[in-house]
Amino acid sequence: MTQSFCSKDQLDLLFKNSRDFVFLMKKNAEDYEYIYTNPSAINVLGGNRIGKTVREATLPHLAKNILHYYDLAVEKLQQIEFQDYTYFTAEVRKYETTIIPIVEKGNIYVLATTKEIAFDRDLQDKYLFMRSVFFKTFLSTVLISNNLELIEANPGFTEDFNINIEEIRGKKFLDLPFIDPDSVDLIKLYLTEAQKGENISSKLISFVDRNGDKRSFTGTFSPLTRDDENAAVFLILQEITTYIKQEEVLRTTSHGLEMFKKAISTAADVTFTDTQGRIIEANDRFIERTGFTLQELLGQKHHIVNSGYHPREFFENLWKTLERGEVWRGEIRNRKKNGKTYWVDTTIIPLIDQQGHAGQYLTVQFNVSEKKQVMIELRNIERTFRAITENTNDLIVVTNQQGDIIYASPSYIRKLGYPEHELIGENYSKLLCEDSIQEWQALIEDGSFTAVEKKIELQLRTNCGEILWTEGNYSITHDSSVDHIVQIIMVSREITERKELEDKLMFMAYHDSLTQLPNRRYLKKEFPHLVENAKANFETLAIFYIDGDNFKQVNDDYGHDVGDEFLKQFSIALSKSVRSDDLVVRIGGDEFIVVLTGLSRDAEHRQSQLQHIVERIRMNLRIGWSIQGFSFSPTSTMGIALYPEHSENLEKLIDLADRALCEAKQVSKNNYKISGPASVHSNS
Repeated sequence: MTQSFCSKDQLDLLFKNSRDFVFLMKKNAEDYEYIYTNPSAINVLGGNRIGKTVREATLPHLAKNILHYYDLAVEKLQQIEFQDYTYFTAEVRKYETTIIPIVEKGNIYVLATTKEIAFDRDLQDKYLFMRSVFFKTFLSTVLISNNLELIEANPGFTEDFNINIEEIRGKKFLDLPFIDPDSVDLIKLYLTEAQKGENISSKLISFVDRNGDKRSFTGTFSPLTRDDENAAVFLILQEITTYIKQEEVLRTTSHGLEMFKKAISTAADVTFTDTQGRIIEANDRFIERTGFTLQELLGQKHHIVNSGYHPREFFENLWKTLERGEVWRGEIRNRKKNGKTYWVDTTIIPLIDQQGHAGQYLTVQFNVSEKKQVMIELRNIERTFRAITENTNDLIVVTNQQGDIIYASPSYIRKLGYPEHELIGENYSKLLCEDSIQEWQALIEDGSFTAVEKKIELQLRTNCGEILWTEGNYSITHDSSVDHIVQIIMVSREITERKELEDKLMFMAYHDSLTQLPNRRYLKKEFPHLVENAKANFETLAIFYIDGDNFKQVNDDYGHDVGDEFLKQFSIALSKSVRSDDLVVRIGGDEFIVVLTGLSRDAEHRQSQLQHIVERIRMNLRIGWSIQGFSFSPTSTMGIALYPEHSENLEKLIDLADRALCEAKQVSKNNYKISGPASVHSNS
């Protein structure tokens, strides 16, 4: 049992001796669970309902009514009451239920108390009783006052006609929007007769539903009296729209069949045969198509047009299908009287009699000779296409508008390592590396639909994770009627080796061959991006022009091999001294440029940042390295120029840094100078 805010003992103290039915319910999704029922409720209703929901413990039509009022009380968060009727031991009893909503620690409860009340036979009680009888049946019920105002209607009626009972209660019934103008006079007549005390039964009337469709009903108008005087009319409606429509269909069936026969005869070759397959009727198109006269055809079997193309088993299976009373459909090659053959799409329909037996067969044939010829040509084209694609190293793929693979050549299977069933139906983007997906998506979303072939380079990932570069020519076929892509056809070839060579050449063009550091060309290409970031972040760039001290002596004393390795180690020391966002460039000999990014525009703070990098360079050079057993701990001299303080032009900044370097060397080696009137900073 679900724990509630009140124990069973506490509830029993309150309600155990009450003659009313008491229920404590907890809201559970769209239902309510029984937490407590007092003995009076158990004695009358029987069974243990604790732990069950209203829908589990109550008949469906009663549950729907109870849940409606529970939800209403919870929605309004106020006490509500409702009255209803039920049967006990062949006696109608009237009950009034009071519902109190309770919210406790995020849980919602309702306390429902139901008590029996006096059953007065006044107007409202009579209507409520009648409504309780018909409330959840397929019938719709309406209560109409003597002055023809709508008093009440059951949910069946309000749902059918999409109305809110609160909005139309008290309004003139005959003025409401669901009243069919053609039935107004009849309904008014029947209401008038019922007000005189007559029971009017099974009268055909119509209403207009929420979709604007006319619906037919039989209506029973029953007077409700009070003190021997008529007080209102109770209207019970049973819909018969379906029966009315069926009657109309039956009236037009005979005419419709004749029209159908004429229509199909103008478009197809039609014959009627008996159960033995003998032709008993043939239309003009069949006669014209075959070249036989009607007299030559009547009494003959369809064998008269048999071309001899199909084996005996073909027709045996056809007759087995018809003898089971089933429709046969297929393509047959016929022969004309002059010996020429033609193909027909054939449907043979058994015409079943009242005893359930086939009395005749209707054969409808459409000439599909041209279609068959086209299909043969297409199959030939397909065989040629497959012969080409299956013996080429080119990657050929066909996708639909969404990029789902319709066809992939065997080369995809060989090169990518995917089995065919994993490719067909898969989206092509699943084969692409991340860098190529956006380019592919842009292709399939392109609305230009040009017929001109275009090129595209894409990176494919094999089943084992390797990367293949491809260059493809693609063309797009589209449906001009809807301006949509139908298919994308792409023929590609692998260019991985070419791309690797291009990358290698590109690297060589922008990097120093000895140290592998970026060169001056790379610096020119990247500097605008560094400037853009500096402007965006209001920062300073520093250009360090660095010259290794006494490098010529290393070459002279140890030779060029040691000198080359010395430069490599020198470049490594510089790279270790700066951050990942900074740039180290070799511009020739023992001269290097370092571009420091992210420096402060505040002069004092920036000076501290520059000094820190200078010290890191000196420290890593001082740590040094060994080459062929010789130890080196070199020094360097540096000139520094600042962007944008000194210039915004790269060449100008390099020139200023070079001049600062020369000025520093004039003082001594192993120091640095910032461009401008400032003094040289020595290593002291």
